[in-house]
Amino acid sequence: MTDKIDDRICLVEIGGEACAGCHALMPEAREAAKKFNIPFYYFDAGEAEELVTKWQVSAVPSLYIVADGAPFASCRGYQPQEILEIWIENKLQEHSNVK
Repeated sequence: MTDKIDDRICLVEIGGEACAGCHALMPEAREAAKKFNIPFYYFDAGEAEELVTKWQVSAVPSLYIVADGAPFASCRGYQPQEILEIWIENKLQEHSNVK
């Protein structure tokens, strides 16, 4: 399932089928990712158990900014698109400064 995630930077949401916040976040996260020209992926926590364990997902929705298959930034809970965009921009900037 996680074979979709490649070496590029991407935004990943881990959500749940019965999670209203997850469903509300998905289109906003997708649009925020589009703004920064990065792929967006959604995984249901019940179907992505290996990823949930590997990334120690403790709540849904959870968002991760991933590079080389590993998360370098995360946030939990619903965030409006405006806040997501600020968060993504800051984390991408931090990541580029570390490289």
